Amino acid sequence: MVTTWILWRQLFRIRNDTRRLAEETRISTGGKGPAVVREIYHQLRRIEHRQREMARLVADEDLSLRAILGSMSEGVLVANSDLTVRLVNERLHRMFSFSRVPVGRTILEVFRNHLLHQMAQSTVETNQPQEYEIPVDIREGDKFVPKHFQVTSVSLRRPKQEGSAGILVVFHDVTQIRSLEAVRKDFVANVSHELRTPLSILTGYLETLIESSPDAATRRRFLAIMHKHAQRLNLLVDDLLELARLESREPHLNWECFELQSCIEKVLEKSEPMIQASGAVVETRIAQGLPPIEADQVKIEQAIFNLLDNALKYGGKSEPRVLIAVDFTPVEVVLKVKDNGPGIPLSDQPHIFERFYRVHKDRSRDAGGTGLGLSIVKHTAQSHGGNVELASSPGEGATFIIRLPRVDGER
Repeated sequence: MVTTWILWRQLFRIRNDTRRLAEETRISTGGKGPAVVREIYHQLRRIEHRQREMARLVADEDLSLRAILGSMSEGVLVANSDLTVRLVNERLHRMFSFSRVPVGRTILEVFRNHLLHQMAQSTVETNQPQEYEIPVDIREGDKFVPKHFQVTSVSLRRPKQEGSAGILVVFHDVTQIRSLEAVRKDFVANVSHELRTPLSILTGYLETLIESSPDAATRRRFLAIMHKHAQRLNLLVDDLLELARLESREPHLNWECFELQSCIEKVLEKSEPMIQASGAVVETRIAQGLPPIEADQVKIEQAIFNLLDNALKYGGKSEPRVLIAVDFTPVEVVLKVKDNGPGIPLSDQPHIFERFYRVHKDRSRDAGGTGLGLSIVKHTAQSHGGNVELASSPGEGATFIIRLPRVDGER
C-alpha cells in the first residue's frame, strides 16, 4: 500500500508539472519535480532557443536579401526549373510596368518574348549561363517604347544534388547606351557630310583654276565662292568646338552682371545686314524693371543670335516678323524669340535641339548654317542653370523660350 501510494504521488506530481509546462512553457528549474521532467523542460528550452535563433537568422537574411534586391539598378528574376516565376525585384517591376503580378506565371506568359523563353529554357537544360541582348517593346501610356536589355541567366543548383533548382535572370537596361551609340554614329555621319560638301566645292574650283586659265572676272567669281565655303567650314569648326566646351563637365564661363536689354541691342546691331536682307520686321518687348543677370555675356549673346538667325531663316516667307520679348518672375528671367513662320511639326519637336537635326533638310542646307545653333542654345542655357523650351503649333509659328535663374537676391 505504501509503495502504491508513493507511485501514485509521483505520477500526480509528473502530471501537474507536465500540465504547467504545457500551459506556461516554462518550469522552475529550482522545483522539486522529478528529474525526467526537469530534463524534458531543459530540452524544450534548448529547442525553443534554437528556433528563436533560426527565426532571427532567417529574418536577417530575408531583410538583407530584400535590401540588396531593392537597391539594385538591375532587374532580377528567379524562376523554378519549369520556368514558373518565383520572385522579382522592384526594379524589374519598374522596368516592364507589369499589368499583372508575375509571380506564379511562366516567363513566356509574363514577357511574351520567345527569345527570352528559349534563353531561360537553354539554361535549365544545359546548366550553362546564357547572355543575350534582347529588344523589347514596353507599353508606356498609350504607346509602345522600344528598349534594349542585356539579359544574363544562370542555373541555381541544389547543394550536393544534380540538376537545376531553377534559374536566376538579371536584366540590365542598355537602352541609353544604344541611343548614345546611335547619336554618335549620326554625329560622325553628319559631320562627314557637312565637311565633305564645302571641301568638294573647294577642290573642284581649285582644280578648275589649276587646269585652266580663266579670265579675271571668272577667277574673282570662283574665289568668292571658295571664300564663302571656306567660311562655312570655319563656322562649322567653331560651332563644334563651342559645343564641345559647353558639353564638358566644367564649361569655362566668364561670369559678370549685365543688362539683358543691352545684350539684345548688340545682337540686333550685329544682325542688321541679315535682317535687311530678309526683309523682316524685328520687334523687342522688354518688361519694365528688368533686373540684371549674372552670366557669360558673350555666350548669352551667341544664344540670342542663334535664335534670331533661326527665326529669320525659317520664319515667314512673306512679311516675316520676329518678336524678342523679355519678362521676369521672382525666380527667373524669361526670354522669348517668336516668329510667324510655318511652325515645327509635332513629330520633329522632340528632336529640334539635337545636333545637326533639320526639319526640312534640303531647305535647311540651302539656307546655310551648321545645324548646331539650337544645340548650342540648349547647352548654353543649361550651363547657366537654366533651360530652353519650344512652343509651336503647325501653321502658327515657333517660339523659343530661354529661362535663366535670377541671382539678385529676390528669390
